[in-house]
Amino acid sequence: MKKLLIAIIIIAGIMSAQEKKGKISFKDDVMPIFQKKCMNCHNTEDESPSGFYLDNYAELMKGDSRNGPVVIPKKGEESILILKLRGTATFGKQMPRGKIVLDANIIDMISKWIDQGAKNN
Repeated sequence: MKKLLIAIIIIAGIMSAQEKKGKISFKDDVMPIFQKKCMNCHNTEDESPSGFYLDNYAELMKGDSRNGPVVIPKKGEESILILKLRGTATFGKQMPRGKIVLDANIIDMISKWIDQGAKNN
């Protein structure tokens, strides 16, 4: 119970700091989520069947699919990445496939980063 309370306080502090600074950092905020939740499938070493890799910013941004670019800077909710994370894409399955779905606040944060221009910051 103590550990849960500490985790909640830490997460609240991170979210509060993000709200204060306004800018979402790819390096500090987005990439750690990809590393923890997505890279077990989407990495160049294991050659993902989708051909979409999250090893680094360049791989993410060159991501393309039969349905268009995976990330459309300044259009978070239109980006395939967000549609797949939310489970609202009209094709394929929700990501991460076969894993626990990302929390809506985390997806919102990634979408906001895209809305801010999807910069390598």
